[in-house]
Amino acid sequence: MTTAIAIIPARGGSKGIPRKSIRPVAGRPMIAWAMEACQRCARFTRIVVSTDDPEIALLSERLGAQVLMRPMELATDTATLDPVVVQAVSAAEAKFEERYDLVFTVQPTSPLVEPGDFERAFEMFGADPALETVLSVVDDRHLSWTMRGGRPVPTYTKRVNRQELAPNFRETGAVIACRRAQLERGTRIGERVALLEMPPMRAFDIDSVADLAVCEAMLLRKRIVFAVIGYPEVGLGHASRATMLAHELVRHDLRFVCESRSGLAAEYIGRQNWNVEIAPQGGLLRAVLAHRPHLVINDLLDTDAGYVMALKDAGCRVANFEDLGDGAMHADLVVNALYPYGGDPAHVLVGPRWFCLRDEFLYTGRSAPRQRVERLLVTFGGVDEGNLTVRVIRLLAPLAAARGILLDAVVGAGYAHGDALAHLVSELQEAWPALRIEVTGATGRISDHMCDADLAVTSGGRTVFELASLAVPTVVICQNQREATHTFAVAGYHVVNLGWRGTVGDAEIVAAVTRLVDDGALRERMRQAAFGIDLTLGKRRVVGRLLGLLEDSRID
Repeated sequence: MTTAIAIIPARGGSKGIPRKSIRPVAGRPMIAWAMEACQRCARFTRIVVSTDDPEIALLSERLGAQVLMRPMELATDTATLDPVVVQAVSAAEAKFEERYDLVFTVQPTSPLVEPGDFERAFEMFGADPALETVLSVVDDRHLSWTMRGGRPVPTYTKRVNRQELAPNFRETGAVIACRRAQLERGTRIGERVALLEMPPMRAFDIDSVADLAVCEAMLLRKRIVFAVIGYPEVGLGHASRATMLAHELVRHDLRFVCESRSGLAAEYIGRQNWNVEIAPQGGLLRAVLAHRPHLVINDLLDTDAGYVMALKDAGCRVANFEDLGDGAMHADLVVNALYPYGGDPAHVLVGPRWFCLRDEFLYTGRSAPRQRVERLLVTFGGVDEGNLTVRVIRLLAPLAAARGILLDAVVGAGYAHGDALAHLVSELQEAWPALRIEVTGATGRISDHMCDADLAVTSGGRTVFELASLAVPTVVICQNQREATHTFAVAGYHVVNLGWRGTVGDAEIVAAVTRLVDDGALRERMRQAAFGIDLTLGKRRVVGRLLGLLEDSRID
C-alpha cells in the first residue's frame, strides 16, 4: 500500500499579507481550506503543518492537523521550500515511525484546491512508475512581451486569438508532489514531470490583497442547479428564463440539468454557452442531487411533492417557477407571474411585479405611435404548438393587403412548420402582389420587431409582458388551456384576449384585429394602460429572493 504525507508549509513572517496563512478568508483561517481538502482525501497517511509560529501551530492543531515546528534558519525570508519539505518529512518519519512513498506539498495560499486534485496526482503516479514529480499548473496562454537589450519585444511571432496560441503552463503553487527517492536528491522537481492542470477558476495562489478579495469571492460561491423543461408541447420559455436568471447569478457555480425529453431546452441552453447535463427520463432527481446544490431552481411547470421533498431532505433550498403542482406547497419559493395560485400562501409570488423582463426590453426606447397601423407583428413563441402563425397570417392577409400593412412574422427556434409557412407566404403574395410579409427565424432581437410594431397578435405567455413593456396594443390567442388562465393577459385594457385557440373562431380573430386597425383612439387607450404598468423591477425582485434563499442553505 502506498504511503503518502501532505506537508502544509506555513511561515509566520509573510510580508505581502502579514500572517496570511491564518488570515480569515470567507469566514475561516486561510490554512483551513487546504487542510480540509487534504483531510477529505482518504489516500494521505499523514497530514502535517510545518511552521515556526506558535499561533499558526495552535490553530492548525485545533483544525485537525499535526504540527512540526521547523528550525528558525528555515523560516527566514530567503529560505526556499525544498529544504523545508526535506526537514519536515525527515522529522515526520522519525516522530511517527513511518516511511512515506509520496510527498505532497500543499500551499495554504491555494484555498481552492480540492480533494480531486490530489486524487488525480495519485493516479498519475500509479500509471507511471518512472514518474518523479507532479505539479499543478494552469494554462495561462496570452500575448506577452519580454525585455531584450532594454527594449520590450513580443514573445509571439504572430498576433492570433488567445485560444490559438500554444499552451503556456504557469505553476499554481497549489500542489507539488514527488516520490520520496526524488526528495532525497534535495529537490522536489525531478527529470520526469507530469502537469496537473487546474481550471483557471481554482488556480489561485494568494500573494496580494487583490488575490485575497477575488479568492474569497470564489469561496463564497454557492452551487445552483437549474432543472429545466423544454420540448415542442411546452415551448422554450422556460429555458429562456433559466438562462436569463443564470446571467444574473453568474457569481455562483451554476449547473443545468434537463431530462432527455427536453432536448429542445438543452440545445437552447447550450447555444447560450452553458454546460447542460442530459439526465435519463425519470432520472432528474438523481442527476440534480449528484451536484450537491445549495439551491435548485425548477422551471418544470408542475412538480410533484415527492420530488421537492427529496430535494429539501437533502438540504437544498428550492425555488419553482410557474408551478401549480403539489410540489409547490413544499418549495421555499414559487414565482407565478403568469398564473393565479389558490390560497395565496406567503412563499408564492403571484402577479406582474414578479415577471422577469429580459435586458433587451429594459434598455430600449418606446417609439412614438404612428397615426395608422403600418406594421403588424405576428409571433407565437419559440415553438407555436398550434401553428397559429400560419392560421393568423392566412386570415389577416386580405386586411393587410387592402390597408397596406406589413405582416412581420417572427418564429422561434422550435418552430416546426417552416415549410408550410413558406408555402403560404408564396401563395398569398401570388394572390395579392401588393401584400408585404416578412418572416424572421429565431432572433435575439425580437424587441426590435416589437418596437417597430403598431399592433401585435401573440399567444398568452411571457410575450404579453414583453409587448406591454413597450406599450404595443396586443391581441392574444392562447395556445393552451393553461395560458387561458394568465391573469395579466386579461387584466386591464392593454390587451384584447380572445381565449383558447380551440374555441376562438376565424371571424372573431379578423374582427378583433380589424377593430384595432380602424380605431386609433382604442389603440391609444391600450398604450396608455400599458404605460401605467411598471415591469422593469421584476427581475431584480426575483433575483433578490433567490439570493436570500442561499443565505441559510445547509449544504457544505
